[in-house]
Amino acid sequence: MSMLEIARFEARRRTRSAAALTLLILALIALTIGLYPSISDTGVDLDAYLETLSPELRQSFVGSVTSLTSIDGYLVSQLYVLVWLLILGIYFAYAAASLVSSEIEHRSIDLLLVNPISRTRFIVEKFLALLPVNIAVNGIALVTVYFGIQFVGESLPLEDLLALHGLFVIYLAACSGLGLVASVAFDDVRRAQGVGIGLLFATYFLDSLTRGTDYEWAGQFSFARYLDPADVLSLGEIDWLGTAILLAATIGLVVLAAELFERKDING
Repeated sequence: MSMLEIARFEARRRTRSAAALTLLILALIALTIGLYPSISDTGVDLDAYLETLSPELRQSFVGSVTSLTSIDGYLVSQLYVLVWLLILGIYFAYAAASLVSSEIEHRSIDLLLVNPISRTRFIVEKFLALLPVNIAVNGIALVTVYFGIQFVGESLPLEDLLALHGLFVIYLAACSGLGLVASVAFDDVRRAQGVGIGLLFATYFLDSLTRGTDYEWAGQFSFARYLDPADVLSLGEIDWLGTAILLAATIGLVVLAAELFERKDING
């Protein structure tokens, strides 16, 4: 079996769902940016409304933005926090959770493992199959956002948008790693997907709800703790330590999944 054949096969199998996801994201971006001029011209003091929200709600749904009327704060609050950090994170954890469990549930795993490849290589290639989708969604979104905000008469530094979507690739890879571990741990697809989604959802809101409390340490298990879109888009700052933690978490989860799969007793 040639190098990356499993990854290429898996990626091709996901082409239709990836295209659908990309179209959905493009429509969401177009709608969000298209509404910006009317929202910014309403004269409603949205920033005053923002101040009335509790810190927990602000962190959960708009992140650390301080202004909803600026283009950067608007994009972060309406698009990047909820869609990228939570919804796309859940999607990639969900998709990764079926990578191995579906092969076991449908008993096609024996046909794959009868080839002269190691179980570790099998896991790594399964993980790599989601990277093209991850990169494509972020690349197309980057171009759409960049030209979309120009269309409505706004602008943002291209380097900040590049940095943000590059960091999202790493963040979503970590979410994929979490789903991959669930996929190896559970043979039942629905259970693996439920565990992957549940862990990501629970840690995301645990991080939001414990910010500024005595239990803030509990949020360190959330990937969202290590990527703040507002810092990148509004301040042009990158949390390099957080980025390193996300990379380490991704590698660690793939290694854990490979180790679990090496020890797994598969009954066909």
